[in-house]
Amino acid sequence: MDDRGYVAQALFDRLSGDGVAFRILGETQGYPERAPPEVQLVVAPSALDGIPRALGLFCRELDLQLVHLAPEDSRAWRCVLAWTDEVGRPRFMSARVCSDYCRGVRCYLRAEELLAGNPDTLFSHSLIDAVERGELGAETAAWLCAQWNEDPRSTIERVARFWPDAVSIRLIAQAAKHGEWGPVRAALGPLRRALRRAVWPDPADVLARAAAVARALAQPARAAVVFMGRESALRKAVLDDVRRDLAPLGLSLFEAGEHAPRAHLRVVLDSPTMKDRGDVVAIHSAQGLAAATLEVERAILRWLECRVERRYPGALVGDNPVAARVLQFAVRHRIPGVQFFMNCAIRCRLGSPVLMPYPFGIVMERGVSIGSRVTVMQQASLSGEVAVEDNVLIGPGARIVGPLRIGRGATIGPNAVVTQDVPSHDTVVVEKRRKDRRTVVNV
Repeated sequence: MDDRGYVAQALFDRLSGDGVAFRILGETQGYPERAPPEVQLVVAPSALDGIPRALGLFCRELDLQLVHLAPEDSRAWRCVLAWTDEVGRPRFMSARVCSDYCRGVRCYLRAEELLAGNPDTLFSHSLIDAVERGELGAETAAWLCAQWNEDPRSTIERVARFWPDAVSIRLIAQAAKHGEWGPVRAALGPLRRALRRAVWPDPADVLARAAAVARALAQPARAAVVFMGRESALRKAVLDDVRRDLAPLGLSLFEAGEHAPRAHLRVVLDSPTMKDRGDVVAIHSAQGLAAATLEVERAILRWLECRVERRYPGALVGDNPVAARVLQFAVRHRIPGVQFFMNCAIRCRLGSPVLMPYPFGIVMERGVSIGSRVTVMQQASLSGEVAVEDNVLIGPGARIVGPLRIGRGATIGPNAVVTQDVPSHDTVVVEKRRKDRRTVVNV
């Protein structure tokens, strides 16, 4: 089983452990040795709203990056998970989690039908999905034949529900019975038009799709990355490698001169005035092709992960109280007065949302770097060159004085004073006072 298969199976196990009733759709069913690029799942309608939070926790526990999360309509979420293999190359798995199976403004199958998992329903789902996508691969064809052979009579009756004309029924039945899908592939266009004529859209589905389209326009999934700076063979080589490695993300990557068109992220080569920041990645020729490519890919994935966190902070970071949301908005937009009334002094840059259950008395000086999914409790103070990595918990009253680094998943206990690096997933607490010591000492 490849690494994508392991991630897919881990996701299935996580949902089962959480008590979520689901069914794996298509050729993914049965835990394949090689998971497809997109895993499709169906859950009960009552469980769909909790899927973003479940995905966020899953990525946090397995140290994965959630680089895309968006609703397709009111009945489906699509996400992309990212990680690196043993040699540092990025790997991806896309997942589509739905309740009712809809495409566009048409609802083809209800959740209760899909969860029952009858062969005729699973056959219909895979065939409709292939027809809507306009692609019928060999693995999907083999899966369709297997489902047909389970119950041909019920399956042909189900097919007639979506393609009532005799010609289409005969075409599909012959292909499923004999395994010859060439004629079906040649007729995917007419089959799609006949399918859409057979299933009329429901007004609620039209409204849900319109809402999804409006949100996609306001928060586009496609990100633009421009490569700037000194024009050289290295810049073009890095662009080509990044385009190849991150192809599953559908990014818009292009080169430009000094006056570049508007882009979400800029990669600048050999510019002495440019330094790394949220929307700029500075690379240098001395790094070489491999190191520069790795740095750019990490920065792009990091930016995408932070974008998901900004769009869905409750799912990935946690539910911040209104005061914390107001405070962080004021910090990002440099609105004066808010921090004073909350007795806070946050002067560092906040890229991702920070969970602040009690956002009072918090101090973060310039030079502090905050990662993703960080929790900072009340009266905590960070000063100096402090780098806080992802998934860190800083307890109430903690004092962190840099330069130092707090590793991923570390926990800083209440009132602890930290003056040196903390390893990943370590815990720093205040020792109990002993009789032979006159002061409190930190571990």
